[in-house]
Amino acid sequence: MFDGLEINVELLPISTEEKEKLREHNPRWQTKDFDCTLTTVYITDEGSLLISRWEYEEVPKEERPYPNETGTLGLAGSIKRVNQRLEPIDFHGYANFYSDVENVWYEFTAKFTDGKLVKIERVNEILS
Repeated sequence: MFDGLEINVELLPISTEEKEKLREHNPRWQTKDFDCTLTTVYITDEGSLLISRWEYEEVPKEERPYPNETGTLGLAGSIKRVNQRLEPIDFHGYANFYSDVENVWYEFTAKFTDGKLVKIERVNEILS
């Protein structure tokens, strides 16, 4: 599994044309350098690193979409997220994130010191 990553394209070391393309397509960046639980990690405009966290709570059977079903269908909607919040990550190291936009692979490495962004570098180069 992986996590999603959200970042302002203005922070990326790419051309103005590429930034416009990414703003238009709003790619879902992926990373495997954090929890890998399909959560979302955010790099803020100020360079802070945040992660979405929550707990799970059981939903009473009568409030589920199929309360009278047994088996797998009866489990649908049996848990929900509660206490959703963003927490800072005191991450020290490199995080890789990537996405494909119109058959162009974008991949970056972000360096963090104590949870603060130091720099972002593009990993791949566009081949012509």
